[in-house]
Amino acid sequence: MEDFNSYSSHTDSKVDKDILNMVNSIAGKFEGKSTNDLLSAIYKEAERGKRNGTLSNEQIDAFVQTLWPALDDKKRKYLKKVAEQLKKL
Repeated sequence: MEDFNSYSSHTDSKVDKDILNMVNSIAGKFEGKSTNDLLSAIYKEAERGKRNGTLSNEQIDAFVQTLWPALDDKKRKYLKKVAEQLKKL
């Protein structure tokens, strides 16, 4: 996978393209940076979206379902934990 946009063309249509575009934009800005930096930026952007009403729990669930098959058990647990935190905002 070169970027999230190419991945999104193979995903379930329930995934909001705006979310994938946001993640792709952040990923581009963090090229060459650590995974933790990228994850932190994605979390902050998602948190901002939840707080201003532009990111719904359903969109979070769809994003999780999209990434789920590509992750190992450890990353799935982490993704689930982060999604639960975001949904509480």
